[in-house]
Amino acid sequence: MIYILIAIYLVVFFFALLEERLQLYSKAIYVVLGVVLVLYAGFRPIGFSSDSGVYETIYVHYDNPLYLLSVEYSYLFISRILNTFSSDVHLLFLVYALAGISLKMCAIKRLSDMWFVPMLVYIGNYYILHDLVQIRASIVSGLFFLSIRPLAEGRRRRVALILFIATLFHYSALSLFPVLFLSNHGMTKNRRLVWSLIVPAGYIIAFVGINFIGEIPLPYIGDKLASYQQQSESGGKGSEINIFNAVFLVKCLMYFYMLYFYDTVIEHNKYFPILLRIMGVSIFCFLFFSFLPVLSYRISELYGIVEVLFYSFVLYTVKPGWVGKCVVGIVGLALLLIGTYSSHYLNP
Repeated sequence: MIYILIAIYLVVFFFALLEERLQLYSKAIYVVLGVVLVLYAGFRPIGFSSDSGVYETIYVHYDNPLYLLSVEYSYLFISRILNTFSSDVHLLFLVYALAGISLKMCAIKRLSDMWFVPMLVYIGNYYILHDLVQIRASIVSGLFFLSIRPLAEGRRRRVALILFIATLFHYSALSLFPVLFLSNHGMTKNRRLVWSLIVPAGYIIAFVGINFIGEIPLPYIGDKLASYQQQSESGGKGSEINIFNAVFLVKCLMYFYMLYFYDTVIEHNKYFPILLRIMGVSIFCFLFFSFLPVLSYRISELYGIVEVLFYSFVLYTVKPGWVGKCVVGIVGLALLLIGTYSSHYLNP
């Protein structure tokens, strides 16, 4: 299965190199690639992704009262409906893949003139992380990604509605509402300097070790955070975090790189300011919540969906264009290999 995924990636890379020449065929190819990704995610074997067995158990036993406390009702409701057709969990995988992948690919199409270059980053990272593993979070990241354009256009009520719908699929979407305070206004040199300080500020907070879990009185959410805290203290899965890991440091370097080339990139993409701000929030959240790794990764990853476009903007800073595409392709391939061979997400 992993070799098939690598083959799909290489096909997308081929089309990325020829993107300007595809012209009328680009939409058809884009849709076909989307269908391939949906089918791959929908019919992956149980055990291939780390959480697939758990999803199968909950799908089959959706009426177990215990799951009402641990899984969003939307998942149980969808499972109830689909079980009337088949008890095979692949039907559920297919529905979630169709929704999550379609949302993200639609967002790419709306936010960028390039389609295939961002797909390289998407397949190498978020396709594995969300569409193959955290399928409920996949809907959230897809909806959030789709909300960035109306957010940039100042349509905050629509964004709030989209985020509310996202909470029905995963409660972690509540962490995305602060994005309503962000704008797509241009960034002067002084503003860029301020936003560059978000990284060292995050590291200072991480070193100080602020922990606010006990200050959250919200029902269920507070209990959920307390559960994460207990899991972290007991040394369970996701209990360790390295704020100097290579992938995160590359993310920070890319953030500074894009701040430096702001004037170049803004000429090619008018949504760059809001994407830059969201990337900064993603980095800050990873460091700010580092005392609770599960929460740190989850929130940072949701905001980090903008990486799909953010990394692809390297194309505008490197000449000639095909070299820039190759750089993005190498980054995407590195993420793909890390996600498949050097992590617990997939089982080769």
